Amino acid sequence: MSISPNETFPFDPDSNIHPGELVLTMLDGILKEPVQIPAEDEMQSCDLFDMAMETEETEDAVEYLLKSLNLDPTNVDAHLQLLELAFIDDEYQIPILEKLEAIARQKLGEDLLSNANGHFWGMIETRPYMRVLGSLASECHYQGFLDEAVAYWEQMLTLNKNDNQGVRYHLLLTYLALGKLKKADKIFNQYDEVALSCCFSWGNVLRHFLAHKKDLALEALKSARKQNKYMESFIKGTRKPPMELPDRYAPGSREEAICFVDYMITAWEPFPKAIKWLKLQKK
Repeated sequence: MSISPNETFPFDPDSNIHPGELVLTMLDGILKEPVQIPAEDEMQSCDLFDMAMETEETEDAVEYLLKSLNLDPTNVDAHLQLLELAFIDDEYQIPILEKLEAIARQKLGEDLLSNANGHFWGMIETRPYMRVLGSLASECHYQGFLDEAVAYWEQMLTLNKNDNQGVRYHLLLTYLALGKLKKADKIFNQYDEVALSCCFSWGNVLRHFLAHKKDLALEALKSARKQNKYMESFIKGTRKPPMELPDRYAPGSREEAICFVDYMITAWEPFPKAIKWLKLQKK
């Protein structure tokens, strides 16, 4: 199935069909009519995707992505990037990502999915599938479907125990948001990062407070303030994070706090008593 720029993106503002419906129809066609992509086309599609990621001009990026998908409609990475640029309404995001997950799964085949379980990230051809799962989890979390987000992150950890994508940080905070302390404890025990990560250090404070261990919560608070002093004001609501995320961060930096603040706030917000207690603790 080829993709024409005139039929997909940019979308016709005068059309009665919602862009999200157009994308879903297109993806349905790819799923129902799977084709074998020549290796040369697949490689060229990847090259065009790389060019799209390197350019700073949105129009050029869109052009490269459309050309990439014309060569290989199953290039999930290109679909993901185009979805990000298209600004499609939230109600369509999860259904579109679910179809992209199905395309990525179909492309890999069930045998590879089963046989590579546990060390998935080590195989380059599996990475688009992992990125789709990550996008699905993040979108579910963003839209408030925390249980669904957890299920995707748990699947990702099962597929890739080394967690090269950093799933554990989001999963830990979402476990805490849902009050799943036993599952959160498993993450704390599996990854010894309380002194290294603001997710673990400030998550540890909330963990002990919810377990009614105030003494341990106070000790954890001292450590968290040392590990990342910037996160506290975001949790308390005395400072708002900027709209844009930084490109990178170092442990303990303001940038680290900004990168994880949405997940951290989601973890603390269901527990107003915890936030009130934090506000009462003198520095």
